[in-house]
Amino acid sequence: MSDNPTSFRTPWTTSLDLERKLTEQRLFSEQLELLGTAVHVAGEGIAILTPAVEAIGPRIAFVNDGFCAQYGRSRDEIIGQTPITFGIVERHQAIFDALLHHVFEGRPFEAEATARRKDGREFELQIQLVPVEDGGQLTHWVAFLRDVTATKTQVSLLRHQAMHDGLTDLPNRTLLFDRLDKAITTARDTHSALAMLLMDLDRFKEVNDTFGHHFGDVLLKQVAFRLRNQLHDADTVARLGGDEFAILLPDVGDANGAATTARNILNTLQQPFVVEGQLLEVGASIGIALYPHHGLDSRTLLRRADVAMYTAKQSQLGYSFHRDDHEPRSADQLALVVEMRHALERNEFELFYQPKLHLRSGIMTRAEVLLRWNHPTRGILAPGVFIPIAERTGLIRPITDWLLNRALQQVREWQDAGAPVHVAVNISAKSLLEQTLPSKIHMLLEKWRVDPRFLKIEITESSIMADPAHALAILSLLQSLGVRLSIDDFGTGYSSLTHLRQLPIDEIKIDKSFVAGMTTSDADASIVRTVIDLAHNLGKQVCAEGVEDEETWRVLRDMGCDLAQGYWISRPVNAEKLMQWLETTAWGLSRS
Repeated sequence: MSDNPTSFRTPWTTSLDLERKLTEQRLFSEQLELLGTAVHVAGEGIAILTPAVEAIGPRIAFVNDGFCAQYGRSRDEIIGQTPITFGIVERHQAIFDALLHHVFEGRPFEAEATARRKDGREFELQIQLVPVEDGGQLTHWVAFLRDVTATKTQVSLLRHQAMHDGLTDLPNRTLLFDRLDKAITTARDTHSALAMLLMDLDRFKEVNDTFGHHFGDVLLKQVAFRLRNQLHDADTVARLGGDEFAILLPDVGDANGAATTARNILNTLQQPFVVEGQLLEVGASIGIALYPHHGLDSRTLLRRADVAMYTAKQSQLGYSFHRDDHEPRSADQLALVVEMRHALERNEFELFYQPKLHLRSGIMTRAEVLLRWNHPTRGILAPGVFIPIAERTGLIRPITDWLLNRALQQVREWQDAGAPVHVAVNISAKSLLEQTLPSKIHMLLEKWRVDPRFLKIEITESSIMADPAHALAILSLLQSLGVRLSIDDFGTGYSSLTHLRQLPIDEIKIDKSFVAGMTTSDADASIVRTVIDLAHNLGKQVCAEGVEDEETWRVLRDMGCDLAQGYWISRPVNAEKLMQWLETTAWGLSRS
């Protein structure tokens, strides 16, 4: 038997091989035809070029319909031309030169450039040039050309949206920090100065509350327009959120330049704004921090400008530079500032309640609200530890908003449970000077469906004396809502009898320093008796703080004092324990 495999072939086998080869050739021919059709109808431009046999480069031997449509040219206009036909604009000559360099070296090339169509319109071109070889010899080039204008526009739009405020189209916080970091680097290298200005609008909340958020949005856009017109091309004005704006002056020179810009901004904002036929007047407060005098990094400059801004608002100066005495006094306090910013988000604040008793009836229907900070590492912190820092840094505003909202929510929960407890909330001097305080309280009372008589606002003498006229206006608005008002720590401040007579208050609280000594000091007892008589003659109630023993309780009752609070009655407790206290004590609501 032969070992030659061919000896087994039959005419039938040879016929099958031939038929298979014919089928393969037919399929290959169909695939070529299909490929040619696909190339012709492809949306992107495809061109086939000859090898670069001339100094001017290769010639175009074929282009598909997509190429012709992309450039607005006929096939006859293109065939035989060099890559100049790709239309790469003169300002991108370096990209075209790189293309030719790769072609002469026989290396693939890929790039993006701006190209021009036959009618002169420009578009963004993505080009890929691929060499094709046969037996190690370059036979031709295939060029793929895609119009990526829409894609690049979309990417550019998304990048712009990520870096700009959606309402005003000003740079946002992210872009501001990017530019501020770069400006600091430049200032450091050139030994120059720059200024960081932080500004928020006065009375903006009134616009939103009175006319609605649509008016507020239109107003913010107009403010942004005026700010842009006050600045140079190198400056940056950004919106950080709400009615807060930041202005970066990289070429300010010195403090005088920053002050001049601040005054110009304040002047332009003093002109009335017109929104849908309404004349609106808003002012602004600006805080200024300078590099390198007030800080060497972005966050320090912004924080110190923030503190200076609240100083300007409190003093009503219009603008204020950072001063060292604005800052927290120690590293420990600085850490508290940082931690306080996140305390609200993490629900670390809690309200405690200290009962206030009616001395005649001995019944408790009122409680003073006291804020505590459940610090994760420091334990329970009293207000005296963190409230002064919050006032210096401006954090008092969101803390006060939270406190009022939570206190009224608690009143609603107690009332739903059958316990009609009145609450007294302490308001800081800075909060009292806030023009929007009455409207804010009115909104919260409606939100929680609480009768205004169940809320008492306590303010100190010193907060009233900081700006008596303003305080009188705010207190009058609060009284018109039906909210009760009280002067806290009476006797320790500097209020005159004239102010006491004019202020629309319902209650005077005698400071505990007098109450504590009244059973051992005739002078303190006389002061307490005089304040009680004075208050009653003015038609006001009196509450004594710091009742630490039963004897003090009896003396106050004999003097005709109306209310009392102190450790002898109850220490401050949380809401749950207050309800337990009310159910078990003889002073509870069950006696009413």
